[in-house]
Amino acid sequence: MKPLAVALVLCLVGTVAGAQTSFGEFEGAPSGELLDGPTGKLFRLSRDFVYRDPSGLVWTAPAGEVVDGASIPKPFRVLVGYPFSGKYLNAAIIHDYYCCAKNREYHTTHHAFWLGMRAAGVEQDVADTMWAAVRMFGPDIWSVDPAGSPPVPCRSDPREFAGVYEQSSPETKAKAVAKFTAIARTLNTTRGRVLDVVDGALLAPRTPEAEAHLEFLNKAIASGFDVPPEKIGLISGITQAEIEAARSPDWAISPWVKGQIPEIDAFMSEQSLRYPMPRFVEGQIFAPYVSNGLAGYQVKNFPVEFLTNGTLDKRI
Repeated sequence: MKPLAVALVLCLVGTVAGAQTSFGEFEGAPSGELLDGPTGKLFRLSRDFVYRDPSGLVWTAPAGEVVDGASIPKPFRVLVGYPFSGKYLNAAIIHDYYCCAKNREYHTTHHAFWLGMRAAGVEQDVADTMWAAVRMFGPDIWSVDPAGSPPVPCRSDPREFAGVYEQSSPETKAKAVAKFTAIARTLNTTRGRVLDVVDGALLAPRTPEAEAHLEFLNKAIASGFDVPPEKIGLISGITQAEIEAARSPDWAISPWVKGQIPEIDAFMSEQSLRYPMPRFVEGQIFAPYVSNGLAGYQVKNFPVEFLTNGTLDKRI
């Protein structure tokens, strides 16, 4: 694939490069060139890009590294954002490299991704949604070889990450979309305080219980959801109107509505939290579909082009 003729510097909206925060800091802005990948744009760094986490540990994506903006399947970018747009890009570049190099501990790498997003000004519920996406759909857990040397760069050609989602059947993809949509709605509704409701229990993000649940869902996708249904948690659907509106800069996934999920109702009351403003469709409050079962979700519930490309545009 040929790179675009003009090299560019990617500057993040609302982020002051190099500004110190309690979440760490990035040194400058990423610089490089866009490439035409097999199914979308990629980015090749022209110089090292550095993030220093709050403990002082330095994370460096080397010059020459090719990244896709985050190791997240395309349909889920409707829920979390698109590559090379939004404030999460800096953290995604660092995360892409270390998920390829695998020279730092798995959970630490994903936590650095979350910290980097927060350092760049990403809201907590959005950062938690991105973190959940990479845990659920990103690379399998790896072990670090203490005697090994990380490749520099790790990926220098325009190939894309293919994980458990990309290798699944259309039916399994539809169920995975339904599952993750519910996670995104729950995080949005509770402002990042609750990840999921499983068998009546609330799971907070970035906890050992959340880690175990997301790993379980990753394995569930690999098995075609041949798992105990009560362990899957909430599921939902995403409407065509939501898909079409996703590129709007102020777009966010529609929240749950009070009265839909008793456990979340109780949590919001106990925490003195208000439900977000609901969406209105044709003058009526939009209450997203919610269920604790996946039996009714088949590929026919979603356009095939959306499951593959994350868009309703068949040309992409």
